[in-house]
Amino acid sequence: MAVFFIFFGFRGYLDTDFMLYYPLYESTPVITDTRALTNFFSVNADDFILKIEPGFKVLLVILKSISPNYFLLQIVSTLIDVLFLNYFFKKYSPQYVLGFIMFCIFSGLIIEINLLRNSKAIFIFIYSLQFLKERNPYKYFLCNCIGLLFHSSAIFYFPLYFFLHRRLHPAFVWGVFIVGNVLYLGQVRFVTPLVTALGSLLGGVYELMAEGYSQDSTYSSGYGITVGYLEKIAIFVLIYNYYKKIVEYVDDEGIVNIFFNLLFLSTSTYLLLSEFSVLIDRITTLFAVSYWILFPYLYASFERWAKMVFACVLLVFGIFRIYKTNFIITRKYENILWSNPSIGKAYYIANKHLDKIINPKK
Repeated sequence: MAVFFIFFGFRGYLDTDFMLYYPLYESTPVITDTRALTNFFSVNADDFILKIEPGFKVLLVILKSISPNYFLLQIVSTLIDVLFLNYFFKKYSPQYVLGFIMFCIFSGLIIEINLLRNSKAIFIFIYSLQFLKERNPYKYFLCNCIGLLFHSSAIFYFPLYFFLHRRLHPAFVWGVFIVGNVLYLGQVRFVTPLVTALGSLLGGVYELMAEGYSQDSTYSSGYGITVGYLEKIAIFVLIYNYYKKIVEYVDDEGIVNIFFNLLFLSTSTYLLLSEFSVLIDRITTLFAVSYWILFPYLYASFERWAKMVFACVLLVFGIFRIYKTNFIITRKYENILWSNPSIGKAYYIANKHLDKIINPKK
């Protein structure tokens, strides 16, 4: 856990989200500047980067009042995430270390490096899963209302309370899976009008996002048949075929259903939203927690010989996946403990390679 914190918390300017958060932190007022605070929290603020969720703004003001150094934001953000992950893996994972490894393999790196606001909504949702299982709607919705103060994507967690704990009928699961594959492979475009209509219905930031993403070919292009597609199909089939064995091992069908249904949501949204690359990235990441827990469950349910084979396959697969998704110039690692990252250089590299970064081949 300490290595994880030092690696991510003290990183330099990685990926692209620093291009939003660095100027945002620079423009954040200290707590004693009341006039600037009023403008900072104003819903009518003209500057786009000030149209950030209020919970995250509160965190920014507190940190900026402590230190003007942007890296404090990354350090504290990582510390919060590590504490949530430590709690989560101790509570749910039969293999604590394997849980962290799965986190790094499946979306964890991008969550830590590039999704400072999303990560808080995701981890608060993970914390609220205990209340979903206990059927405590007040605590569940309270937690995710707090998550909504950090990122608007938390709104997708609200309807999950009503079905996530139930076992979905196999005919429904496989029916959606087959239809999703047909639509994905046929590149049938049906999501754009639905997204636009939903954005108009919700209004505000959701309407702006829907219009912006649907009109920009960079964000609305599908992926096609790729390694990522084959990977998701294979994992879905593998884990669903081991459902009964995992339930026998965990001896708690309710908690297993929660993570199986999250895997179903992750896979089905990947297939059904293929025409929107940005939706694939953002929404499937909301449910990536399923991988972090189901793989340790799967490993723990195997016989000894199968565990050895599984560990070897997972090692090769993990190295390949991390290399494939992170071997880009904007993720060249620097650590502020032994180097002096340059914000000017980071901006230059990010701007030069921006098109390849936001529209990679998946």
